[in-house]
Amino acid sequence: NEHYQCNGSLEVGGHTIKCHSYRSGGEGDVSVQDSIAWSCNVALMKIAATLGKEEFAKFQQTFNFGLKTNVDLAGEARTASLLFPVDQMGSADLATNSFGQNFNVTMTQLAAGFSSLINGGYYYEPHVVKQIQDENGNVIETKNPVLLRKTVSTETSELVKTYLQAVMQYGTGKRAQVEGYDIGAKTGTAQKLPRKDGKYLLSYIGYAPQENPEVVIYVVIDEANVDAQDNSSLVLELAKNIMSEAFPYLGITTIEETGESQTQQSGQSFEDTEYSDYDQDYTD
Repeated sequence: NEHYQCNGSLEVGGHTIKCHSYRSGGEGDVSVQDSIAWSCNVALMKIAATLGKEEFAKFQQTFNFGLKTNVDLAGEARTASLLFPVDQMGSADLATNSFGQNFNVTMTQLAAGFSSLINGGYYYEPHVVKQIQDENGNVIETKNPVLLRKTVSTETSELVKTYLQAVMQYGTGKRAQVEGYDIGAKTGTAQKLPRKDGKYLLSYIGYAPQENPEVVIYVVIDEANVDAQDNSSLVLELAKNIMSEAFPYLGITTIEETGESQTQQSGQSFEDTEYSDYDQDYTD
């Protein structure tokens, strides 16, 4: 229920860090939901400052940022050196980290972490191979999902999903909305170093449907081949085109179908799930 005042920028550690609304004088009064829906840098910086660098770094590790995911593909790299250790994280570092800049993760790390955020808080080891068949089509091995940890509570997961839904309803992602589907998402516009070069990475990560997510889509444009690379409409248009084709093909539940089956529940109960030992990754 907290609110924040955004005047377009914030002085942190001797730096003036701007919000995208800087030229218009800021977002004004911003709720927690609005900070996500509008991608308000100022509100997110204030949230991170309240959280503190120790807690922020703890959650980075909880979501496996900087660590191998153990996906079944060769050559996966760790990115621990691209995250700030707590003892080296200054106030300005924490501020820029709060809205997703000044540290790096792989797409696999982010997709896996995001999936846990919207599935009730369950972090699974990502995998590509579902099953192995012999030459006659007989299944000789099945790769069952491996649950590694709980990242957030089920209640927090549901709350964050309402914020991600707001991104599509009135926030920065609304231009990517696909008619007939209830989508939650987060957009990203990250400025690359050196900042004077005007190089940007645009991203969009979303899911559908809202109630029981069936698919996550993650789209990244690294240095778009245009004069002004910080144009989020580029990634929104691309994401919308992909979702428009992929959702019907994959049979993703529509808004109409959701309304017809409100009483139906899908998914697995995790009340008695035993978590796999994942400590080895922290010392890899």
